[in-house]
Formats: sequence, C-alpha cells, structure tokens
Amino acid sequence: MKKKRWYILGGGLLLAAAVLIGAALWIQTHPAETAETRVQAAVAEHVAERAVPPASTAPGPEDTPAPEATEPPYESPVDFPSLWEMNSEIYAWLYIPGTEVNYPILQREGNDKFYLNHNSQGRYSDGGAVFTESAYNSKDFTDPVTLVYGHYMRSGTMFGSLQATYTAENGMAEHQEIIVYLPEQELHYQVFAAVPFNMRHILYYNDFRNRKVFEAFLEQVMSVRSINASIDGEAEVTAEDQLLILSTCLRGDSKQRYLVLAKRMADISAP
Repeated sequence: MKKKRWYILGGGLLLAAAVLIGAALWIQTHPAETAETRVQAAVAEHVAERAVPPASTAPGPEDTPAPEATEPPYESPVDFPSLWEMNSEIYAWLYIPGTEVNYPILQREGNDKFYLNHNSQGRYSDGGAVFTESAYNSKDFTDPVTLVYGHYMRSGTMFGSLQATYTAENGMAEHQEIIVYLPEQELHYQVFAAVPFNMRHILYYNDFRNRKVFEAFLEQVMSVRSINASIDGEAEVTAEDQLLILSTCLRGDSKQRYLVLAKRMADISAP
C-alpha cells in the first residue's frame, strides 16, 4: 500500500514539474506584452505604412479637380506617456527600419554608467539598455554629435545586429535610414559610415564645436580601411552637420569599438 502511495506521489510530482517547465517555456516564447513591445510594433507599422504609396485613379475628362489635401498634424507612433509610466528616464526612441534595432533611448542624470547593466525598466540586466551620457549630450539631439551606446549581444538584441547589418553586401544601401522619435518630433538620419574605431572616448577627446577638430574626426573615420568597414564615398558630410553615432563593441576584437555614423537630414514636427 505504501509502495502504491509513493508511486502516486512520485507521479504527481513529475506531473507538477512538467507543468512548471511547460509554463516556463511558454513564458519564454510568449513574452508578456509591455508598453515597450507595443511601441516596437507601432513604430514598425508606422514606417511600413509610409512605404506604401496611396491608391489613386486617373481623372476622367469631366472630373472636377479635387481640392488640395492638407497635411494632417504630426502624431508620433511612440506612446511616450505609457513608456514614462514604466521609466521616466526614457526620452527618445531609436529605430533602424528593417533591422532589430527598435528601442527606447534612456539617460540617467549624474550616473552615466547606470544603463550599462540596467534595462529600460530600470532593472538589473547584463544586456543593459540603449542610452546616452548626461555629461556630454543633451536630450534634444541638438549637439554637434550625439553618441548612443548599446551592448553587442550575441543574440542580436541591443546593438548586437549592427555589425552584421552594415558589413553585409548592400547592407548600408538597404539600411541607410535611422529614425529618432521624440515626443513632439521625429528626426531622420542618413548613415554614411560604419567602421571599427579605437576605444578613446569620442566626446571626451573631441570638442566638436571646434571646426578643425570636427573635420579631423571626419577625415579619420572616412579613411578607415578594414574588412569590417563600410563607407559611402559619395556622402557629403561637413562640420556643419549634426551627427548621430551608434557605438558598440567590435565583434572579434575587444580593443576596438564599432561605430555607425549618420548625419541629420530631415525633421518632422508637431505644429
């Protein structure tokens, strides 16, 4: 009788363990929807809709010309209020169409290392978050150079896909646009270089308000020769441009960084 009871108990424990393992696997493959995942979907849909031309019909000989359509007011696809409920230090959103880069940008005043090992919800995470440094950059992207950091993750998350994206054949041509969303504005950048670079802190060692320093930096970037370098030789970039630089680790060489550089091309703002 005791033996039978042990069989029943053992079977129950095995069943409970199977249920727990199954639940864990389901959670991993079906992550709970959050404000961040909703924004990721909305941003991707927003850009996809922009790429589809509106349907039109050719007017007949007796058709009266339609009145000129007025441009609808700008409405950001990013639900910033929902993101702020999750973390008030989210101030922008970064998206590279057609890639995995689709993340909030954060900044913690007075502690620029915080998001090296904390995620966008402010919780400890080896993957960290995408962030800028308050010591060097404002939050309005008006600095001569805005430097955005993200870890190289082998899973491809954060900035883990940048090097594979821009070293691929036609990678730059297919992913030349970067979009930064702010609460009342979206900024469009054009990538002109993706290169390995030294470990020196770019904003600490370069005063980009100095034209000669800016030009020397651009010359250094455009002269990089490496199997991992992709440069648009026809791009016109000057010290008058505002740059966005994405910085991560270089795969295969811990003594270098991997930079994606883009210049600001256009803005879309709320009226």
